[in-house]
Amino acid sequence: MYECGRWSRLAVCLSTSLPCAGILLLWCGFCSAQSAKVGMPDNLVIARHTFFDVGPPFDFYELIHVKSDGDGLSVERVLVTPPGQACWNPATIESKAVILHKTMKDLLANKNPCTIPERELHRELKRCKKCLTFSGVNITMQVSCGGKDRQLHMDILDKDLFDSRPQTPENTSWTMSLLGELDKTLGPGVMDKPMFSLGSTEQSRVPDTELIRSIRNGKFDELFDKEHTVSKVALEADKPPPPPPSVKIESATPFAPISPKLPIYPPIAKAARVEGLVTVTFDVSSEGKVQNVVVVNGPKMVELGVKDAITGWSFPQSAWGKSIQASIRFALNCKAGPS
Repeated sequence: MYECGRWSRLAVCLSTSLPCAGILLLWCGFCSAQSAKVGMPDNLVIARHTFFDVGPPFDFYELIHVKSDGDGLSVERVLVTPPGQACWNPATIESKAVILHKTMKDLLANKNPCTIPERELHRELKRCKKCLTFSGVNITMQVSCGGKDRQLHMDILDKDLFDSRPQTPENTSWTMSLLGELDKTLGPGVMDKPMFSLGSTEQSRVPDTELIRSIRNGKFDELFDKEHTVSKVALEADKPPPPPPSVKIESATPFAPISPKLPIYPPIAKAARVEGLVTVTFDVSSEGKVQNVVVVNGPKMVELGVKDAITGWSFPQSAWGKSIQASIRFALNCKAGPS
């Protein structure tokens, strides 16, 4: 059903032989008629694996389910992200669902994925077989064609994403346009995420949808590469996150500060997995101001932040004109190494 193109080309090549060419053209006409009977699918699933050469995380796995729903389309996207730095970038799962007020035919720009010849897809996949690809997107589109599931595979290369003249082939270009339309409807996605993240480990509540349950149960594992089992990552994302890094004052003698501002844990120190106790000495002037801050010992990466914080501390009048020693502990609170 998907290979009529080869018969057309062969018919042209044999045009000098009218009987043979006639038979072949009749066959291709029959084949085209058969393809025309395959209607536009009423639902499709797109598996999108986006990978970058910077991170972690380096990989992002998405399932987008589109199905006809009354007068429009129901669209749900689930994004599964493997852990980056396990202590503050654990595995996550995110979900977004919308109703798109258009038909499947409009969304697919009148192109029926069931009638795309496998030969064309294979040729597009081979277009840059020996290219060095550092970032890109691997796509598997699963549709029901004449009662049977069909998988269409397409690779979006880094040049398709970033070059001004990428020369992207037809079907891959169509897929990029389709995904662009869906992303515009669903809102910020993978391309909008920061290149590096050392933020909070807090996780938002994920709704228990049928699509998410199917991902956890392994239904869509085969649509992605074998390097990461998406169901395994999704189940890992359900685990409670590790406690966040902390900064606390362990001691301040002979006087304690009043409502002291704590130093910020520098992102570079967290990334380098630096933790430990910082001991400082300083004087409280006769006007109550902190001065002459000296770091006695502790990790170098956190020194500047400690000095800045302590300079703003205030003390009771009884401490004015006195010298103080304080110890501040920086703790990652997580023993897991980078993933």
